[in-house]
Amino acid sequence: MSALCVDVETSTHNNGAPYDRRNTIVCYSWADETSAGANKVTSDSIEILRDKILGARVLIGHNIKFDIHWLNKIGIEVPEICRVHDTQTGEFILSRQTERYPSLEDALVRHDLGHKLDVVKTEYWAKGIQTEDVPWPILEEYAIWDAKMTLALYHKQQELLTQNQKRLVNLMGMDLLILQTMEKNGLVYDEELCHKRAEEIKGEIQRITEKLSSIYPNVPINFGSGDQLSAFLYGGTIVEEGKEHIGFFKSGARVGEPKYKNIEILHELPRLVTPLRGSELKKEGFWATNQDTLLKLKGNKATKAIIELIQRQVRLDTLLSKTYEGIIKVNREQMWEPGVLHGQLNQCVAVSGRLSASKPNQQNFDGEAADLFVSRYSD
Repeated sequence: MSALCVDVETSTHNNGAPYDRRNTIVCYSWADETSAGANKVTSDSIEILRDKILGARVLIGHNIKFDIHWLNKIGIEVPEICRVHDTQTGEFILSRQTERYPSLEDALVRHDLGHKLDVVKTEYWAKGIQTEDVPWPILEEYAIWDAKMTLALYHKQQELLTQNQKRLVNLMGMDLLILQTMEKNGLVYDEELCHKRAEEIKGEIQRITEKLSSIYPNVPINFGSGDQLSAFLYGGTIVEEGKEHIGFFKSGARVGEPKYKNIEILHELPRLVTPLRGSELKKEGFWATNQDTLLKLKGNKATKAIIELIQRQVRLDTLLSKTYEGIIKVNREQMWEPGVLHGQLNQCVAVSGRLSASKPNQQNFDGEAADLFVSRYSD
């Protein structure tokens, strides 16, 4: 056997994410140069698939890293002598790295190869029916067709890719196996320390907010709002929602109770600091309040102290939401085991060809939080 296409069908929580503890693999399909088929996942069918993969020289799939994750979960490793060809990567290269995550359907249409079958997606998944509850004849046909179409796309790409592009796709296939292992192992982090740091930061934010609020004690300013922070720094209007007593109910269930109407109370604030030239926003009367802008603002000793407090609060808000609380949040949303991040490392995103990371962005963790991450190989 030379070229073998493999595709897996799983339950669909978080798009079938392999480390979401609710998900299971339901079946696999395959296609080679002479035949195609699909099997429900059992101990016997796993051995059948293992033998097929051991006999392959090229293992093909569309977004095949996803499939390899699931193959690993049922005990199948990709042999070292087997080359991996990801047709999604092939399309990304053919698009000159401009089409992010090219879908199988779009690629088939682009190359006049036909369409995916959509009955499982439209009649079952879209209606909240899990893969394991799709009637087998329907799921089997769907899975086999996906494998056949992916194999057809592979052959089309072999016609279209230049020799240099083929080398690049092959190299990216080698990288893909390493990235898959990195995602599978994940990053271990100290969740208890995350919670502790989050509470410390919330306390410091509260103290800063109290200091800033004392400047205009009778004006309810939301320092997390760019518009209100602009009014606070550069001068402007803060709108407070209020109520005005207009009498009493004269009838009905609330007879005798006071009656109010909603009103707006306007607070005009003076300018504390001159905005930077060119920092005005499209919304008239407002200026930028992002971290880079705040760092460049000038003022007297008193206003510098205020600016420094705001800078610190912005820094703490970011650290809290994107790191200490953000890490815990993504772990919960993705239903991973506690204390581990199985973030995605993406090859088909950046036009420059560089690697990107998501859910969470592991390339952008704050250096201050480096001690959250625990080596499993230390003494």
